[in-house]
Amino acid sequence: MRRALLVIGGILLSWVLGAVVVRVGLDWADTFPYSEASEWRYLGVAIAALLVAIGGSVATVLLARRRRRRDSATQG
Repeated sequence: MRRALLVIGGILLSWVLGAVVVRVGLDWADTFPYSEASEWRYLGVAIAALLVAIGGSVATVLLARRRRRRDSATQG
C-alpha cells in the first residue's frame, strides 16, 4: 500500500511540476511583445510542460517497477 501511495505521489508531483513549467514559461513568454514568434514560444512552453509531466510520470513508474523487481529478487 505504501508503494502505491509513493507512485501516486510521484505522478502527482510530476504533473504539479508540469503546471509550474506552464506558469513560469508563460510569464517568461509574456515579457516579449506579441508577434508571430509568440505562438511558437507558447507551443514550446506547452511541449516542455508535457515533457516534464509525462516524463516524470514514466520515470516514477519505471523506478517503482525496478525497485519491486529488486526487492522480490532479494527476498526469493
